[in-house]
Amino acid sequence: FHSSIDWHNVDFTSVPPIYELPVQSVICEPEAGSVLEDDEEVTIKGYAWSGGGRGIVRVDLSADGGKTWHSAELSPTEQPLYKTYAWTFWEGTIPLPKDHKGEVEIVCKAADTAYNVQPDNVEGIWNLRGVLSNAWHRVPVKVPKS
Repeated sequence: FHSSIDWHNVDFTSVPPIYELPVQSVICEPEAGSVLEDDEEVTIKGYAWSGGGRGIVRVDLSADGGKTWHSAELSPTEQPLYKTYAWTFWEGTIPLPKDHKGEVEIVCKAADTAYNVQPDNVEGIWNLRGVLSNAWHRVPVKVPKS
């Protein structure tokens, strides 16, 4: 449903059921609110998946809210085309911005084999039930000041 639909004018019979999910990625480490030990770099771990058996071809990581990106390493590295129905784990170590003020927002986004990429925010995909929400995953962390 588009953003003008609410609980007063929704017609659930007007749309088909959801059969496939969009590309999605999640940061598992570090957790939101964590205090990092290093002020130079951070190792980030997580997983990604996409619907329709589409595998993950890339996960991008950022420590400056999406201004610059770094590639994560994927596991497994080889996935059967249109037969990937499990999570793809990923990990990457990226530099922290030099001008941080004690807090950093870590961001991840994934791309699948059809090159569908997660949108940067939820505004354009918001809907009444919150389904298919796949915006970049953002995790705020605290960084020691040098």
